[in-house]
Amino acid sequence: MSQFLYSLTLVFVFLTSTNIQTTAATPSSYSQNHKMFVKTACNSTTYPDKCYKSLSTYSTAIKSDPIKLCTTALKLNVKSAKEATSVVAKLLKKSQKYAAGRKSRMVPETLILKDCLEEMEDTIVELKQAITEMKTLRAGDSIAEHITNVRTWVSSALTDEGTCTDGFEEVKVNKETKKTVTKVVQELATTTSNTLALITNLSY
Repeated sequence: MSQFLYSLTLVFVFLTSTNIQTTAATPSSYSQNHKMFVKTACNSTTYPDKCYKSLSTYSTAIKSDPIKLCTTALKLNVKSAKEATSVVAKLLKKSQKYAAGRKSRMVPETLILKDCLEEMEDTIVELKQAITEMKTLRAGDSIAEHITNVRTWVSSALTDEGTCTDGFEEVKVNKETKKTVTKVVQELATTTSNTLALITNLSY
């Protein structure tokens, strides 16, 4: 009997040891699962590679939470919008300085940049409003309505970005200025498009 108990103890120790090793590997598995969640969500966007590249870094914080995913995307979107707005603001300042040197109140390029800057500033406001609206989703009341509101804010931001670049097609401006603005705003628009897709697919 004692031999039997001894053998049973050895088996128990072996199984416990195996279980500990398995448990130790779990955090890595969780991390991979979180990244897979982000990747799957990004596959529904227009620019999946860009989406995954920007959000996978935050997969540990996002876990597998769709609200955290969309909120993170929105925050990164605001950051991108601020960077693009800064570029437009600098170009406007340069254009205004040029206009002053010519003793002209305004030149067409200055007007276009001024309008574009206003659109970009509106974009930032709208994306921030979307973040504020996201915070209400866990309250449990009118979730569908809040999600609709978030979509509306982000959709408006995307429209404003398009309006900014449209202005450069209507008036002849400096080629380099047009190229720079078009590049940064279109880059922002791809980010906003991805954010909108994630929110559109949000089910909670």
